Amino acid sequence: MNLMLDTNIVLDHVGRREPFYELSRRTCLLGIVGEARTFVATSMVTDLFCLLRKDFGSAEAQRMVQEDLGFLELVSVTPDDVSEALSQRWADFEDCLVARCAQKVGADYIVTRNADDYRRSTVRAVTPQQLFDELDARGIVYCEIPLPA
Repeated sequence: MNLMLDTNIVLDHVGRREPFYELSRRTCLLGIVGEARTFVATSMVTDLFCLLRKDFGSAEAQRMVQEDLGFLELVSVTPDDVSEALSQRWADFEDCLVARCAQKVGADYIVTRNADDYRRSTVRAVTPQQLFDELDARGIVYCEIPLPA
């Protein structure tokens, strides 16, 4: 399964932002344990850094991007992607770029807290809860097993 992650999912996970942390963590764990390939657009890395720097400082934000987000695969944003996204005139230019990148990698879903922002996307956008509900309905259940002490 290929998942394109929106910035808010990654920030919720690494920043432990409540009340969104648990579902974003579960989503990211799919990439961490190799159950899914998890992608972000290269343009999102600078956004993530800037937002993390506000809460954690520059050195820690760089460490987080390098070490804590190593499970993410980067999708390049080309000049053609930018031109096409601009021509489509979405309400949010960045969302359009994410949708283009999702299409490029053959993503099964864009995972975001704001699925309505991707109504025009050719790749279906779902919230983390919708993702896990859909997987559960298919008989694919992801739950954590406590490790013995």
